[in-house]
Amino acid sequence: MLAIRVRVGMLLIIEKETLLELARLVAGENGVGVMKLLLRKPGIVDEEISRRLKLDVREVRKILHKLGGIGILHYELTRDKETEHRIFKWYVQQEQAIGFIISNMNKILDRLKQKLETEESNQFYWCGTLGHPRLLFDQAMEKLFRCPVCGKPLEPHENEELIKALRWKIEEIEKALKEMTEVKKPEITEEAK
Repeated sequence: MLAIRVRVGMLLIIEKETLLELARLVAGENGVGVMKLLLRKPGIVDEEISRRLKLDVREVRKILHKLGGIGILHYELTRDKETEHRIFKWYVQQEQAIGFIISNMNKILDRLKQKLETEESNQFYWCGTLGHPRLLFDQAMEKLFRCPVCGKPLEPHENEELIKALRWKIEEIEKALKEMTEVKKPEITEEAK
């Protein structure tokens, strides 16, 4: 599960490990190195990232733009006074990472709900061999209840365990989303009274 801590109001803090994993998913292992450096040294420029990580500057820029494209990085644009070249100083935007995570969790939740509906409202047929397709009744009938891969007879496939697993996962994601989006009331300590 994601390492996100709920704070007062709508402020959520993402753990460093979650940001690194997000960078890995979006930009690979080199993305992790770039993210680590940005977390340690906010405002660093792409050429310095390139030097420190011993990566080609074009690769670094590609990674920065991938991470910026999903909204978890932003940059400040300045100009070199002597050369007039543009200088991009890069920063991590944790609050935008939360939005990206919530948005993707909602997409996954929608897909799981569609899968659950399909599983609950259809009868599947299967030959019992792992990796071979499960077919809907109409598809099985077209194949004369024979597996299109191996030719074995197709039998009704019980999907209760899959349905149970889908319901459990949907519930877990809904709980996590609720925790992330619910407004927490600030706790008043004795010192504040």
